[in-house]
This record gives sequence, structure tokens and C-alpha cells, in this order.
Amino acid sequence: MSLRPSAVLCGTRFGEHYLAALVHPDSPLRLAGILARGSERSCLLAEKFGVPLWRSIAEIDTSVTVGCVAVRSRMVGGDGSALAEALLRRGLCILQEHPLHPGEAARLQTLATQQGVRYHINSFYPQLPAARRFINYVRAWRQQQTLQIIEITTSLQLLYSALDIVGHALGTLQAGSFVASPAPGHHGWPMRQLQGVIAGIPVLINLQTTLDPRDPDHHSLVMHRISCGNTSGNVCLTGSFGPVVWTHAIYAPNYHQDDAQSSWLLSPEVHQQRHYNQQPGALLLGSPRGQSLNELVVDAFPRGLHCAFAELLDTESPIWQQPQWWRDHGALWLDIMRQIGEPVTQHFTAPERPAPDPVVWAAELKEDDHDSV
Repeated sequence: MSLRPSAVLCGTRFGEHYLAALVHPDSPLRLAGILARGSERSCLLAEKFGVPLWRSIAEIDTSVTVGCVAVRSRMVGGDGSALAEALLRRGLCILQEHPLHPGEAARLQTLATQQGVRYHINSFYPQLPAARRFINYVRAWRQQQTLQIIEITTSLQLLYSALDIVGHALGTLQAGSFVASPAPGHHGWPMRQLQGVIAGIPVLINLQTTLDPRDPDHHSLVMHRISCGNTSGNVCLTGSFGPVVWTHAIYAPNYHQDDAQSSWLLSPEVHQQRHYNQQPGALLLGSPRGQSLNELVVDAFPRGLHCAFAELLDTESPIWQQPQWWRDHGALWLDIMRQIGEPVTQHFTAPERPAPDPVVWAAELKEDDHDSV
């Protein structure tokens, strides 16, 4: 029986999710140890899973062939890029958590090529089940029809991964320049709008530009809401964790005529046979609900990371891990960030419990043929 490649995990904050994926029995990688500074969390996690806690790269066992770097990159104030570089120089394949400056990404990819190893960037969200359902439908749709609009609503923190989701769906991130709407004149406006083109398709981005410097990872008004459409319909990833919903607009081909054939009451059979009228107004693609965080951390997050691990181990890297991909992604991401300028600083408090409670509200709804409210 062949042994799974052994991996070192760097960082245990967001890296906890990598840790859960690595110790999962279905993981294509085996956890060999943790590289961290020695916080209480890191020490206890190493003890819990029975692996060594290494405090320097020199201590890492020579049998380790893969490094999972879940430490902030240089551009967001962390040592992740330096760790990735040092591990690449030791001959390890690297999976590094996003975001990265495109210059850093290019340098590390070049180094990996020189070392004869693999270097991948993980934007995390495209590998989750809901995003994959959205991506797969859009890919199949584009093989048969042309998209006419893409709409993205996200935050500064999640723009990097939102663009990658769109790229996975389209198979490219080649884009024209984006233009930002003027900044609102009054204080506290949370969103800016940008218009541009990706793969020849008009794109509208609604981007939250408010950010709390004390807690830059949180307080997104919307994490990921992405829709693609044409006059046949629209498919929407309503949130990072789903659901995915297909909808369409009403179309009556003879609406402006005055004969009997145009009347629903006089010629019901004519209207009933048209495919426009047979399609449901909305259709869920996959699960009707997004998982809770309690569910995600034991299910979707490990499965998504297993996909990323498998891609790293494959004979060839997928198109979204090729250098050109990250050059296109980086150019688009930086273009948008430059258009927006500095974030609007805002101090947020912990989110309140939603009221009315949506879980209770949903449970109390009466579903019948008349769609009671």
C-alpha cells in the first residue's frame, strides 16, 4: 500500500481548517507536523493530534514533501510568503492560502519551477460545494449560450476569492479595465460600484469598501453573491455557502397582439405548451440551505481543501493554477483595488442576533399552493 505524501502545516489560526482536513481519513495528504511560533493553541493542537511542533524550518523532518502555508502573506502583514519561499528552497511543494500580491505569486511560482516542485495558491471558496455547483452550471451553460451579464457583490476582504470563483466559471480572467463610480459625497456609504468586462462579458461589481482595521477579517455585509445571466435566465450563488438559485424573467412572445391566440383565457393550451411558461420561476440547484459554520468546519471545509490537496498532487496543474491565471487575476484585482482607493475606516461591533430569527420565521411559514406569506 502506497503511503500518502506527508505535509507540514504552517500556522494554526485559519490553519485549523487545514489541520482538520489533513487529519481527516479521506485526506490525500498526511499530517507530519505543525510549524508555528509556539502559542498555547499550536502546542495543544500538536499534542491533540500526536505530531511534533516545529518552531523553525530547520527542524522539519526531511521526509516531509508538502507545505500548507496558512499564514498571512507579506502584503497583509504576515510571514506567509517568506515561509513559502523557504520551504520551496527546501524542495517542498507548497499550497499557500490567499491573498497574495501578484508580484509575490509570480516570484514564488518561478522559484517553484526552478526547484522542480509545485506551488499553488488556494483562494478557498471556489472549492466549496455551493461554489462548485454554481461554477459547473455556468461552464455547461456557456457551452450552449452566451452570457450577457455578470454581477458580483462582495467585500474588500473577499474580492480576491470572488474573482477566482468567476474565473473558474468562465475558464479565464482576461479582462478589460474597470471603471469605478464616484465616491458618495456623504459619510458612511458602505459600497462602491464598478463596471468592466471579463471574457467579453459585461460585469457589474458592488464592492463594500468599509473596513475595521481592528478586525479586518470580519464584518462583510455580503461575503459572495455572484450571478450570471442572459435573457434565458439567471443563476445566482446567493452566498458563500449557498444556495444556488436559477431564475428567469417572464416572456410572452405575442403579448402585443390582439387575437385569440394571445389571450391566456381564450387559448390556455397555447400558453401552457410554451417552454417559457413551463419553467419554474425559481429553482434550487442542490441543497436548499447553506450549512452553518458548525457544519462547514467538519464537512465542506475539509472536502474543499481535499480538492486543493489533490490538485497539488496531480500530474499537471489545472488552468487556475498556471502562472498566466494568477497574472490575469492579479492584474484585475489590483486594477479594481486601485480604482477604489483606500478603504473607508469604520469601527464595527459584534453582529447582533438577527431579529426576527430567520430560522424560527422559516419554520413557521405555511407552505401551500397559494404561497401564503
